[in-house]
Amino acid sequence: LFGVATPLPAANAACLPGDLRPECIGVYKVPMDDQILPYVGTKEALQKFAPDLEYVPPMEAPKSLPLAIDLLQAQQVAAKDVQQKISAGKLEEAGVEVLKLIPQLTSSGRYIVSTIDSRLAGGGGTSGNVGIVDELKKNMIENQLNTAIALWGECDVMIGQGMRGDMGVSAAAQIQILSSLREACSALDDFIVNASTLLESTQASKK
Repeated sequence: LFGVATPLPAANAACLPGDLRPECIGVYKVPMDDQILPYVGTKEALQKFAPDLEYVPPMEAPKSLPLAIDLLQAQQVAAKDVQQKISAGKLEEAGVEVLKLIPQLTSSGRYIVSTIDSRLAGGGGTSGNVGIVDELKKNMIENQLNTAIALWGECDVMIGQGMRGDMGVSAAAQIQILSSLREACSALDDFIVNASTLLESTQASKK
């Protein structure tokens, strides 16, 4: 658990999701939504509107539902590796792993949520109790994904603070980061379990 904190270079004001440079650990990530994408989605647009940012190609959505599920499950393995690296005091290595994990979680998670939404919308439950239940299911799984993404974002910030020495001695930083990582891992696991259940139930209802 007791390691030496790695000095962090001066942080940029912001980075794009998927930028794996160590200086991006713990700094603001520009959201890659439909409103922002025209300004940062290509090298030319980025150079025009935000030349200080390092260009990173937008992450493509998974090509299929099985691939999205596989990618999410791979993040569970990566999450355990992050915990091991933090325990060993390898904050920078752990931070880079988190920089990889969050875009994968976001992309795959949104693909799965979109699939569930489409299945529920096509299930015929458009009125009465069935419609209400379906809406509750949609809200629940979307909230769980957003919670998981937010908690991993907090871990990213905390690792950056630990690397800069903002959290005190390395051992104290590691303890705090590991506590946040447990919450983030739990949220990721909960999302995967509940999403898998909803995917199975909605697939069965289509038959």
